[in-house]
Amino acid sequence: MGEYGKPIPCPDEDTAPFWEAARRHELAFQRCNHCGTYAHPPVAFCRHCHNVSHPSFEFAQISPRGKILNWTVMYDAMVQGFADEVPWVHALVSFDVQPTLNLTATLVDGDTHRLRLGAPVDIIFRDVAEGVTLPFFKLS
Repeated sequence: MGEYGKPIPCPDEDTAPFWEAARRHELAFQRCNHCGTYAHPPVAFCRHCHNVSHPSFEFAQISPRGKILNWTVMYDAMVQGFADEVPWVHALVSFDVQPTLNLTATLVDGDTHRLRLGAPVDIIFRDVAEGVTLPFFKLS
């Protein structure tokens, strides 16, 4: 595996299960054990059922298919390592399991002519460094 040369995530105790699932090429989000509502990024108590006395969560795998809510075409490589990829598309995607569950990631086939609101995408995973796997979107 070559030198990635871009920022990589630094998981903490709240986000580690998301990144562990990504290393397995799975998409998993925090889910409330009381009402089943997903949260991303992880939360201390559920924003849906508001159970603050006994919050209980697990990370659960979901389908890697979603729909584009919005996107940004990046023309300025403000962060080191991205200069060779300008322009690239960063997309906000919602998932069928819960329309309010969103994730942002780079669209690997950033053909801006095919982009539209609601366009279906799949998550793909790339092993970018030793022990580091990142999610990306691909138009379906």
